[in-house]
Amino acid sequence: MTRSTLLGTVALISVWACYTVPAGAQQPNVTTTTVTSATGTITQLNYNNDGSVQGFLVGTNILLDFPTVICGGAGTLGAPGNSVTYSGTASTATSGFQLVRVSSFANNTTKATYTAPTGTSTSTAYGPTTGTVKQLNYADDGSIDGFLFAPSGSTSSIFVSTGPAASATLKPLLTIGGTVSVTGTTSPSMNACSATATLQAVDASSVTIGTQTVVISGHGNDGHGGPGFGPGGRGGRH
Repeated sequence: MTRSTLLGTVALISVWACYTVPAGAQQPNVTTTTVTSATGTITQLNYNNDGSVQGFLVGTNILLDFPTVICGGAGTLGAPGNSVTYSGTASTATSGFQLVRVSSFANNTTKATYTAPTGTSTSTAYGPTTGTVKQLNYADDGSIDGFLFAPSGSTSSIFVSTGPAASATLKPLLTIGGTVSVTGTTSPSMNACSATATLQAVDASSVTIGTQTVVISGHGNDGHGGPGFGPGGRGGRH
């Protein structure tokens, strides 16, 4: 072998040695299919990196994964031994192990159900709507970032997200039981969690208390991962 050929071979080997498959990249030989109304039995819970339940193992080789936040966590949907029916997108490895991103789920034992949001979330104008403040909600630093709101004439409460930036202005004005008027937008993806159920959530653009109207600049998620209410209520925290 000549010196130039040897150097070329070494260079080629070096290129291959430096090429690695990025962590989390799509693995080869994975088949993607649609699963519709498949049935099985939960054999164990599966956890994410913070120790909360992320999904279920069905049988010995099917992992059900829930792509959106579930109030109370995925563990509220099932337990080992429960019979379930599920649909979704399945990725099957050559080993036979299958990951199913669940689009719908029904626990035939407990009757718990789950349906993943579909399509693009569309914002809808809300208000101005008058009602009363039932409870204040706090950000990590103690500032007010929203409140539980009972619209007049309604039996259901909603969560009004104001973001912590408006806290200094709202704090001396908002009182439990006080009357306020809320204007903003709402969308299916903004639903928040309470201790017992999913709450409709409104991203407030203004809040009127008495004769004073507080205009709230667009605050999005404020780094909190979405509106929330009460312990464990922030939508983006699992």
